[in-house]
Amino acid sequence: MDDKDTGAPGRCPAGEELRELLGKLTGRRITGRDREALRELAGRLRAAGEVADVLAAVEVKRRGTLPDRDVDLDLLDAALDAGVPVADPPADVALRLAPWLDLRKRRGGLAAVCADPRFRPLLRDAVLDRRADLLALGCPVFALLRTRPEAVDAALASPGLLDVLLEALHTWVAAVRAGSLPALHEAVYYLDLLGPARLVDAHPAAGPPVGELLGTDPAALLARTWRAGLVDELGHRALDRFTGFDSGDDVHPVDLVDGENADARAGFAVIGGMRALVFDARRRVAGPLRVRLPKTGGSSVVATHRHRFEAGLLTAVRIGPKEPRPADCSTFVPVGGERVRALRRTVAGWWELADADGVITARWYQGPSRPHGSSGSHSVGRRRHRWAAGSELVPPAHLWADLVPRDKAGSRVLRAADRALADRILAAVDRELGARLTEIGRRIEVGSPSREVADAYRALREVLDPLLPGIRADRLLEGIAGTVWTAVECRELAARHLDRPAAGDAASTAVVLRTEPRPHPRADAGALRARYYTSMQDMFERVVRVATVCADPTVDVPPQTVHLVDALGWERTLGRLGNRALRLALIPGSGSLEHQRELARDHLRIWAVPELGDPGGRWRVLEVEVDSGYPPEQDTVCRTVRGCAIVLQRSRAPRGKIVSVLEYEPDGRFGAAPFGAIVTERVCAGWGGMARIAALLRLHHDRGTAQWPHRSVAAFAAATGMSSARAAVLTAGFDPYDTYLVRRGQGVDAGLAEWSGTDPGEIADAARELSREVEPEQRLTIPELLMPDDPEDVWADRLAVDRAAAWWHATTGTPAARPGDPGTSVFSNTRP
Repeated sequence: MDDKDTGAPGRCPAGEELRELLGKLTGRRITGRDREALRELAGRLRAAGEVADVLAAVEVKRRGTLPDRDVDLDLLDAALDAGVPVADPPADVALRLAPWLDLRKRRGGLAAVCADPRFRPLLRDAVLDRRADLLALGCPVFALLRTRPEAVDAALASPGLLDVLLEALHTWVAAVRAGSLPALHEAVYYLDLLGPARLVDAHPAAGPPVGELLGTDPAALLARTWRAGLVDELGHRALDRFTGFDSGDDVHPVDLVDGENADARAGFAVIGGMRALVFDARRRVAGPLRVRLPKTGGSSVVATHRHRFEAGLLTAVRIGPKEPRPADCSTFVPVGGERVRALRRTVAGWWELADADGVITARWYQGPSRPHGSSGSHSVGRRRHRWAAGSELVPPAHLWADLVPRDKAGSRVLRAADRALADRILAAVDRELGARLTEIGRRIEVGSPSREVADAYRALREVLDPLLPGIRADRLLEGIAGTVWTAVECRELAARHLDRPAAGDAASTAVVLRTEPRPHPRADAGALRARYYTSMQDMFERVVRVATVCADPTVDVPPQTVHLVDALGWERTLGRLGNRALRLALIPGSGSLEHQRELARDHLRIWAVPELGDPGGRWRVLEVEVDSGYPPEQDTVCRTVRGCAIVLQRSRAPRGKIVSVLEYEPDGRFGAAPFGAIVTERVCAGWGGMARIAALLRLHHDRGTAQWPHRSVAAFAAATGMSSARAAVLTAGFDPYDTYLVRRGQGVDAGLAEWSGTDPGEIADAARELSREVEPEQRLTIPELLMPDDPEDVWADRLAVDRAAAWWHATTGTPAARPGDPGTSVFSNTRP
């Protein structure tokens, strides 16, 4: 044997040499010499009968205790291709494909990884077994495929991934033939992300399954889904009546010791914080109870405790090593008559219903799985989207046999559903509503409590209810609406990629793929209803309603409180929307994802509320000092002579008797504080208005982030006599929130130097100087004044330099620029 493998002094064993080589190559270019070295080491390892833990050696980033591994897939592929005897991967490991897709230069096609029977399932799962992430569009893999053409190019150029995709296509075809609407939806989503025509060009064998999937009639599958039975047909009487569930509540099986019979002893508890409710198979037994239960095993899937209800007390009892544990979340349950189904929870909070042949006939999202040690725990918040099943609580599996039909007559209607009924319902979903559902489905994460989802459900119900007069149960109609939403998305997304048969070939059923797909449906970015931060916009609307009522002299008793969400400091943005608008237009998001940009737009959209979106000097933010030992509680509304004052959220930091107040005066004539002594005050008036906000949102959606306004910033620097670095920091450098809370320039965006083309050291020095010399209120006012009245001027590099410079001189006492200086006549954007 070679002395390299004998452990002789001065020599490294082959395994250590391999680890050293892989460590050097991780994340780097692999040359022909490197591949030859891998083959040489592979031969020595095989001769010595050794195996190497290559997966650990090529790990790029360790993710704590999570099973996902960030590994150099190209290097793993090269090692397998060289014949290195690789150790079996751990049983719970999962590979992440997003880092590989995100590489600018990839070094292999992953064919060897795909060919290895141990790693092929890991690669397949990285692409396919993340349906929650796919359909929520939150997973990096699918976000990259959706937003970066180069990621799609990489996937279609990889022989390994193409092989996995072809296998998936055949799996989807078999499931669709067996009647699975969820399988068709999943397949159509993948094909829409990759581009069916491009996939067939890259792998011609994909042509037949792609054509069959895109040519499948969703109406036929929809009718089969209804005949097979929906999970929404069954319900729990007490749960359906109880409306006090919270999105953080979890469900656990519980032993009911005081039950009268065996059926009654099968129960469950809904637990959230120190609040719990106890149910048996038919009714609510007790609660809400106030109870503090011990932690039951963290995120362990193995049950560590049993919950027990006895003598009015709910407790958690540790399970002994030899005691039986609660059943898991998989059992056979009757759904849709006498049919037997398998109910199971899958990855990341998804549930599935399978028939006796294993075909998935229903799938829905119930919320993130948080298995606290007790088997069966899951979130119960209302998360309505596609597949409305589970839009409230899904009871533990051991109770499913005891659930009762919600609407027996409605179930009979579904049992008799045929293709004609499904066709009528899908035809009633017109083009506009179909585009709206598809656009929402692509943009909004499944499980998001978006107002748009609720509005879309109302629109679907307006279509469905008249066509299904025999069904009365609201929950069952919502379940049907969820399946219709799924079928509509299949229809709309498939139509993007299909052409009609050529003229004279009307009888042909062949699918013709479009080389260039039709555009995706688009929502109006200028629509001013909040999409994500809906609770904030709802709060603003409540504040305006209360203020309007208080200002109405015909109302004798106005509201005395208004519910404020837990969002400390939101009033700092009131009257400073120009600041937020300018930062939205100029500063790229934290990522390249459209979802991130949409979230940024929603931060401005939530302010599109009359009276607040254009405050017009009618609101005043105060800090008042009260001499009472018991200052007013937050949410308190105090009526004034002409308007009202609202006590805002208090900081958690002790501030003595200082209270934040928002005051409303319809005519803007403010006087003394409604109570206490004024410490600080600010009348809210600035950029805004519904039309301007909508215009800016549309421009940002259509054009993306504006180029840095070099000309305007240079003019502002010249007009104020400051350096270009200081002008850049004042234009959009300080975050509006951090300006208050962070000193010494820490609130400056890290990318400002790159965006503005300024030396990073100069930006850092300017930020420190400004944070020391200029008050926070002044730093917030400059971008507010620089924001032009016409949002289009931001993209044309025409900021309102004259207005901002004049205010700067008036505030700081510095002399104004002389006539003829750069910027004093070109940038005069004034507000009406």
